Amino acid sequence: MQLSRFPMTILNAKSALFVLATTAGLLALAPTKAQGPADSPLGVYSKTSTYCGKEAIPQNPLTIPQVGCFHLSSRHTASGTFSTHRVEVSVDDTGNEVFKVDGTLVSDTRNTASGTNLAYVGAGGVAGYRFCEGPADRNTGCPARISIYSRDADKSVLFMVSECLAPQYHLCVLTQENWDYERSRQH
Repeated sequence: MQLSRFPMTILNAKSALFVLATTAGLLALAPTKAQGPADSPLGVYSKTSTYCGKEAIPQNPLTIPQVGCFHLSSRHTASGTFSTHRVEVSVDDTGNEVFKVDGTLVSDTRNTASGTNLAYVGAGGVAGYRFCEGPADRNTGCPARISIYSRDADKSVLFMVSECLAPQYHLCVLTQENWDYERSRQH
């Protein structure tokens, strides 16, 4: 192998090694690191601020926010009122979420119109529930929804609360900024 076509005055040890490796058919790459959210090809869609708003996400709050996100660790509980119903959300010792509405444990059932054991609590898509003013079916719009954003390795759960605008409750927002904006457009 000849390096004579490369002036040695511009080659240092690193570049000489590169020339040697590429001439020999080898390619040495720099070490890589795991892709973080900032490096994601999804851009803003990979950031919790896109879904949860710009404010800090409350950790283990006692009260569920009316809109936005909250984070519960194992053995913590938060509650609030949605569509006139008292909703309690907790995370058990194994990191699984538990929903109670008006004191009754919510469970999924495929043989009911709402998809749950409670007529006014609808199955909410992938994970979570819709809270309705009256009996619900799979097509009923409901004013509030609590969804699971993520289940984390430390057995904590990040929840998203969305509020939907009357009269049909088909337009739902996840952040306070969007709620304020949409409400201002209605008046």
